[in-house]
Amino acid sequence: MERDEFRDLNAMDILNQEHQREVSKTVVPILAFIIVAISATTLVSLSGITASVSGQNAPWEEFYSVFGMIYAIVSGFLLVEVLNRFNKLSEVVEAELNAISDVRDFLIYVDGQPENKEAVKKELQEYVYSVATVEWRTMNDDYAVLNSDTSKELYDIMYAVNELEMSNESDRAALHLLMEKMSSITTLRTERISIANQQLPPRLKHLLIYMSAVLVAAFIINAGMDPWIHCFMVGSITACVHLLYIVIADLNTPFTGLWTISVKPLIELYLSFNDDENVVKPVVNELDKLKRASI
Repeated sequence: MERDEFRDLNAMDILNQEHQREVSKTVVPILAFIIVAISATTLVSLSGITASVSGQNAPWEEFYSVFGMIYAIVSGFLLVEVLNRFNKLSEVVEAELNAISDVRDFLIYVDGQPENKEAVKKELQEYVYSVATVEWRTMNDDYAVLNSDTSKELYDIMYAVNELEMSNESDRAALHLLMEKMSSITTLRTERISIANQQLPPRLKHLLIYMSAVLVAAFIINAGMDPWIHCFMVGSITACVHLLYIVIADLNTPFTGLWTISVKPLIELYLSFNDDENVVKPVVNELDKLKRASI
């Protein structure tokens, strides 16, 4: 493995770990919102400025019932939508990795031709490298759109497979399997890019933010209870709606945050093409050293 390629792959793995650590930073905004909400609640409760519209003086039960039902429907729909898309993308990435591994393994059924088989493996490795660096970085970028057409690396694999000589029935059966798996890789790559390019419409996210703010404000205004109970209710509902939005926003970006699709399996697959154990071990050891040095 070239050192530059190794560093690029290691950088992508470190970047993925940094994205996961970024989620811990969301604790500060949550605490800040809770403190602001509780402070506003304390001010409202002690000043009594909303006493005329608190408790039985306003139809709060009807408001909470109707607005709460609408809020539950909207937030539930968004959560299910992003969760299904995240799971689907994870399955497609895993299926693509399995298809690449199958192409490499099915070369065993081709008799002889060590140079041609090594050429296929080399092009497969180049494709994995391209996905782990260029394509993964592009899918991480919210403003970049990755072309789903067959890539140059995939065409190179097809050309290398086409160079295999079919001298017996075993070779012909292997070629049929290889072509079938290559078709699967191209299809799965297109599906992966298509899912990765999907995002929740901004208006839906704005709607969720607006409804969350209205819900918290409604609890703050309704001050017809003991101040400590009022503060507890407002603090709890503020934390819940904030965490709900964080979960939805996090699942909407599958390559950043806490719930991520890791690039590590791609790096491991890239390393697996080095059959010589004496080559693989130093690379893995260096990868571990660089990871420890980056933390």
